[in-house]
Amino acid sequence: MTGLLIKGGPVLVVILGLSAISLAFALERFYHVRRADQDHQALMDLIACTLEKEGPEAARRAAASFEGPVAAVLEGGLAAWISGNKTVQQGMEEKEQTEFARLEEHMDIIALTADLAPLLGLLGTVTGMIDTFSVFSRHGMQQPMLLAGGISEALITTAAGLMVAIFNLAVYHYLTKQIDRLALESQTCGMELQDLLQKRGRHRVPTPAQAAQN
Repeated sequence: MTGLLIKGGPVLVVILGLSAISLAFALERFYHVRRADQDHQALMDLIACTLEKEGPEAARRAAASFEGPVAAVLEGGLAAWISGNKTVQQGMEEKEQTEFARLEEHMDIIALTADLAPLLGLLGTVTGMIDTFSVFSRHGMQQPMLLAGGISEALITTAAGLMVAIFNLAVYHYLTKQIDRLALESQTCGMELQDLLQKRGRHRVPTPAQAAQN
């Protein structure tokens, strides 16, 4: 491994350091996306049952008992409906912006690594070829083994840059697809919640302030 680092030169060290950082963020995003992927049909069933039997505040607490952005969005909608200060849609949209922005944190680092890695590999190719031609200009073809160092640097950094870029590009697209799926489920569950509340209509429970005024 040490020999490979020496042959790859300083550019290879930069590529490997960048890949280690992006891998750490990728694992962290995998963890959060996996935690966010709950059984949302079970969540909707729980909210509907609780809303019918115990009222909107109990349904809001039931939503809060679930992890993930979808549950938080539904909780925001229920909280808005209970308070009456904003529409259900506004309450859900505010929560959705916050929750999904949090879920997408550090995704830009993974994407940046996918973009930079092949460019760094190309830089290593150029520096390796410069070393090769520098040696060639001094010694010609009398000692061809001296040319191997520059050629090795060029090939190793190119391969490393491409491998890191391919890995990070695959990770970025996978995570993006999972987040988009969660966003779609959030919208679907949000529409179901609005239907439930619309059916409930005039049976809405007043807030403590409204009850005191009455």
